[in-house]
Amino acid sequence: MNIKTITTAAVLLLAAVGCKENDIAFYDEAPRLEYVTVATCTFDDQDYLNAYIADEKTPEKECKITAQLIGRLLTEPLTFCMQGTPSKTTPFEVKVRFENPYTFPVSAAQSEATVWVTCPTKEQVSTRNVTKSGIMEVSSETSNPAHQFGLGREENLICSLNVTLNIYPANWDSAWWGSYSTSKYFFMMETFKTTLDGIAKSQDSQLTLRREYNKYREDHDPLYGDDDESEIEISFPLQ
Repeated sequence: MNIKTITTAAVLLLAAVGCKENDIAFYDEAPRLEYVTVATCTFDDQDYLNAYIADEKTPEKECKITAQLIGRLLTEPLTFCMQGTPSKTTPFEVKVRFENPYTFPVSAAQSEATVWVTCPTKEQVSTRNVTKSGIMEVSSETSNPAHQFGLGREENLICSLNVTLNIYPANWDSAWWGSYSTSKYFFMMETFKTTLDGIAKSQDSQLTLRREYNKYREDHDPLYGDDDESEIEISFPLQ
């Protein structure tokens, strides 16, 4: 074996040993915490009804953020705390309530943490063609004394929590209710205090909607359609 071959082998061996030592040092450190970088929380028509129309209102909905451990699995539970910051690109404000501190269990690589998200308002609703998602950036609240973890990898320190209100019901019947729009469906839910499934397909329902909309128009501006029909006033058919 010539000297060049011996030198190359020695360099490779030292590099391999160095990598192993670095890995051992990394995993022997105090446990670190990072997050799955995207989470979604979608509100539907029933959620909106519960938040703003029902007699007993429930404005918040439970959503999950997934925290993941860097380092050895825990041998005893540790606590962590989270905080939220509005994304610079968010089209509307997202309201999130954290229940700090959270407990990371032993012998687990990941842990789901529950946060409570406030339902978006009707001004923040998605249409059938345009999805509006409010974004909050969730990260560790390291200043909280109850947070017992170091920081994980930089690219995984923030979870983007995307919050959407999409009320379109899959069983919308244009023959009974006319062209769909979010403003029309909000008006229907507010009139009957129920979602579409609770509104009878009857002439009485159609008459009620026409009567109530005429009364609404006496004191309010017209309601319009969505997207390409944004300049067309809503109307209710009568069979």
